[in-house]
Amino acid sequence: MKFLTILLLSVFTLFGSETVFASQKQKAELESISKHAIKFGTGRESDVYIFVDPLCKYSRKIIKKIESNKMLQLTNSYYIMLYRLPRLESEKIMHYIYESDTPKQTLIDIMVDEDIVELENFKAKESTLKVFKEITEVAKTLDMTKRPYMISFDKDSKYCRVSEGAASCLEELE
Repeated sequence: MKFLTILLLSVFTLFGSETVFASQKQKAELESISKHAIKFGTGRESDVYIFVDPLCKYSRKIIKKIESNKMLQLTNSYYIMLYRLPRLESEKIMHYIYESDTPKQTLIDIMVDEDIVELENFKAKESTLKVFKEITEVAKTLDMTKRPYMISFDKDSKYCRVSEGAASCLEELE
């Protein structure tokens, strides 16, 4: 009986350490692309990485909520990554946001204020395409299918919380 108990504890420890390792690996990957993020907030309770598509109505809702709620920004730090949904033709608008003089304000103008931008003659720089390649590589490891996609690392925790889709992301912030 003691042997069985020790064996079970060892198995749980092994799987538990694998989960922590996976979470830490994800955090390291996200931190590696955080230099490309559009940051909202200065809070230290959680680092929240959010992948959004500027043309997705659910992504717009979450950006509106974060941008308008200063308490959320004082509590957490939000790292916004632009990552295209396959069904939406948003690549040019994402490039435009990143290449603007003030990416955060341009993101707010497009996603919150719903400004319309003429992009017919816009062509992305090679450096912008490289940034999107880096973001895409990390995003693919997360197996996300919907936007917004949110992964949160709480202060002093070895684990993360992952949310896919609109409802669970928005519920968490209310």
